[in-house]
Amino acid sequence: MNKSFAIIIVIAVGAVGALYSLPKVVVSDEKKTLETSAKSQKGDANRDKGRNSEPVNAGTKHEKSLSDSQMSEIKNLKTKYLQSVDKTAKIKATEVLINKFVEFMKFDSAAFYAETATKLEPSETNLMKTANLYFQAHTFALEDAKKAVMGENARTYYTKVLSKNPNNLLAKTNMAMTYVETANPMQGISLLREVIAQEPDYVPALYDLGMLSIKSKQFGKAVERFKEVLKIDPANSDAALKLGYCLMEANRKEEAKEILEKVLKNSKNQTEKAAAQELLEAIR
Repeated sequence: MNKSFAIIIVIAVGAVGALYSLPKVVVSDEKKTLETSAKSQKGDANRDKGRNSEPVNAGTKHEKSLSDSQMSEIKNLKTKYLQSVDKTAKIKATEVLINKFVEFMKFDSAAFYAETATKLEPSETNLMKTANLYFQAHTFALEDAKKAVMGENARTYYTKVLSKNPNNLLAKTNMAMTYVETANPMQGISLLREVIAQEPDYVPALYDLGMLSIKSKQFGKAVERFKEVLKIDPANSDAALKLGYCLMEANRKEEAKEILEKVLKNSKNQTEKAAAQELLEAIR
């Protein structure tokens, strides 16, 4: 599998899907796979603690990954942020910084400033934004230690969201996915089951279970999950791409070709189109 498709498979952000039920046998199979995986991850969550210092400071390795023009933009926005004195102006300046860091794919820095805004205005919306940005940072982290810390931070804020609104299904779903690479992966599965019990057709939960099936190489189960996603959201090209990949891995190549050709034709995402093309070439 080539690099561009490996990235789109491994990094599952913006989950969409639907779910009818999670049979006990499926949970059992996933439990074995996830617990095996967790042994190698044990202890990660205890490394690199601390959330109260900004992850991007002048001269750090992180900022060196930005271009000179990007660094200049950030510097100017930070100056405006620091010069803001009243609460409204501070929150507004924070929002601009958050959006810029997201644009530059620096989700940990975006999360830091979201956390700052949340302390000023601890609404459910702000708590959820902070949690989601830490979740994004967790998802994109390449180092185990950073992934563990970002996941822990995300859980902290999702817990606060759920204390305000126990019915926030996205908070439960995303929090579940932060557990699957820790020493307690079944805590994540339990949360997904709670979501399923509450809303059988909830799209993100099925999508994430499909991703877990890919991770555990249970491609037949993944096929069924992504098919359910497409029943609910036929235009979801990301789920269609995942379905095509799983069909190929399950040696159902003709079905895979049909799906991948539709992705190539209909997707507006160039990364998805490139991945679909690579898979089609592999099948041919």
